[in-house]
Amino acid sequence: MPESQARDNRGSREQRGNFLSRWLRDNRVMIVLMVLAGCISLLWVAATPPWRAPDEPAHFGYLQYLDREQTMPLVTRAYYYPDMFESKNRTNYMGVFGYMSTSLDLQTVEQNSAAGHPPLYYSLMFPAYELTAGSAIESQLYFVRLVGIAFFVALIGVSYRFAVLLFPRASYFQAGIPLLMALHPQLAFVGAGAMNEMLLIFLFTLFLYQLCVFAMKDPSLRRAMFLGVIVGLGMLTKTSFIIAYPAGLAVFAVLFVVRRDLRLAIVKAAALIAGLSALMWGWFFIRNFVELGYLNPPGRVVRYNVDNWWDLWFATRFRAEMLGSFLGHFSWLTVPLYDNVLLWFRRLTELAGLGLLAALLLGLWRRRLEAIAPWVVTLFAGLFVAFYLAASQFELNYGGAQGRYLFPAIFPFWTLVIVGLTGWMPPSWRGRATAVVVSAVAVLSAWALMVEYLPRVS
Repeated sequence: MPESQARDNRGSREQRGNFLSRWLRDNRVMIVLMVLAGCISLLWVAATPPWRAPDEPAHFGYLQYLDREQTMPLVTRAYYYPDMFESKNRTNYMGVFGYMSTSLDLQTVEQNSAAGHPPLYYSLMFPAYELTAGSAIESQLYFVRLVGIAFFVALIGVSYRFAVLLFPRASYFQAGIPLLMALHPQLAFVGAGAMNEMLLIFLFTLFLYQLCVFAMKDPSLRRAMFLGVIVGLGMLTKTSFIIAYPAGLAVFAVLFVVRRDLRLAIVKAAALIAGLSALMWGWFFIRNFVELGYLNPPGRVVRYNVDNWWDLWFATRFRAEMLGSFLGHFSWLTVPLYDNVLLWFRRLTELAGLGLLAALLLGLWRRRLEAIAPWVVTLFAGLFVAFYLAASQFELNYGGAQGRYLFPAIFPFWTLVIVGLTGWMPPSWRGRATAVVVSAVAVLSAWALMVEYLPRVS
């Protein structure tokens, strides 16, 4: 080898080594947060018995259908397989949930409620399912769960990047918001299950992050194309991702008014996002309509026996149960001291709302004291309300709405809460106050897992 070529190779290796070391140094906080999230998720995977995560039998049954029928299932035409019922009997599924009978009839024929879901999550998890083919069904389930941890870890990573974008000089918010998400009991519980929820939450957070990058830094067609791909993937994960369309339209409408110099580019970008995403997901819904004659599954579970939002919110326990299942009181998971914790959590969010208003007024009075931009508050609060309204509508039409339906807006939620609790303080106090809030949530998270949760597994 010529000496010059050897020097070039050594130089290339040194450049790669320098680039890697710089990347690790520049992203060390994000890496630590992601590793911590992975460890938390591993604990929840190990602690959650088979089939206890929300709707886990249905989502795993989708994978079984893909393997055995070699095609995607259709709602009302896909059923559980007998080995699912055998596994539930082995793991005392019914007894643990307090049913009088602790075994299932193996001749039971039951439709798979996840059969109408879009296929992206299941396509991504199918190789993990296949790698453990021939193993016990519980082993397959746990391996799928382990692979699915990647979505929870990726969510924390993109959340850190998002926080850096919004709070470039507030390192306590940059680390605090992802930490609050990683320690959120119900979010960690959902992330540990074999279900499509965490992929949806990750993709929606990534969409929101890229939307803000587009609005703040890079209103290019290349960024718009990336947004279109994310929306298309989101719609192929779960149809609730459709809220991305009005959210994006609202941001683009404001940009159209404010950025007169970019109006044509903004219109092109909006058209590109809508067209590209529709090309990606449209086939799935056309297929369902052609095969079944409708787009949504029929039927309704009646829980509250009301037919309008007002009665649902103020004449039933819907709001309290949404709050409980949002924090960590649902299915197999039960937060300790349930009523007291929920009361404090509710008071905390109410105080955060007042503090957020004070922080906004403080920022208007003295710009150097601004904790968060008013437009971010408007966007984030609007998104959380939109998901709450969507969950309410789902409850009225089908029944079974739960707090996890609000999780696509989990980054906006914790951002508004932490800024509301600390943003009205002097900047020198905000870091310490954020540490106190994160510590309190960490205690709750550890308590929920170690005190209330693990003893029921042993």
